[in-house]
Order: sequence, then C-alpha cells, then structure tokens
Amino acid sequence: MELKKYKAVKALIQYRDKFLLLKKEDFIGGEYELPGGRKKPQEDDELALKREVKEETGLDIKVIKLLNLWSLDLPEKGIHLDGKTYLCESFSDKVKTSEEHSGYIWATKEELRKYNIPLWLKDAIYQL
Repeated sequence: MELKKYKAVKALIQYRDKFLLLKKEDFIGGEYELPGGRKKPQEDDELALKREVKEETGLDIKVIKLLNLWSLDLPEKGIHLDGKTYLCESFSDKVKTSEEHSGYIWATKEELRKYNIPLWLKDAIYQL
C-alpha cells in the first residue's frame, strides 16, 4: 500500500530559558512531542505553525528559525510525513492544552534530553 504524503511543521517553543514539551498518550516515538501538525494546502510554514500552536496550546508565537528536516512513515495510519521543526518564541508560559494532549512541561535545554522523545526532536535540540 502506498502511503499518502503530507507536509508537517513542529514548533520547539522557548519561553525565557525553557522549552515546551506536550505529553501525548499512545504517541509513536516517545512520551512527549511538540505542538504542530499537518499543513493545509494554502498555508506557508509560519501560518501553519501559528495555527497549530494556538489550537494545541493557546499560545501566540514568533517563528525564529528552522532547526531541522525529518521524514516519518506511519504505515499503521497510511501516511508519510515530510516535516520541519522550527525554533519559536512565546510571550507567555500559560499553556491551555487541547484534548489531543494530556499535559505539558517546560524544561531547560539540558533537561530536554532526559525525556522520552522522538529522534527527530532529539536532532532539533542538538541544533539549538
């Protein structure tokens, strides 16, 4: 079966000296992830990031820079993702998670490496 291809964006959000991780049950690749998701056809990366982050966290962000590119096959869902992770800045640490996530943490750069996170996110952290 051929996998349906999508473009995705993820935001590594920094507030002061900490970074946001979202807890997700039954997440493939780890226990924590970043806000983000699939781009709509008409969206550029920045618009998609701002929309996804607002939906999943309630935060407004400023996009700073691209950290990494990644690809992920999810045959159990019938999809292939070509993704980009961006460093973003938040002006608040008041997170309101959506139903998609069961919690969140703010962690320092050093603390991020201790968490069960996917490989593409580990790579993005090394780009900081």
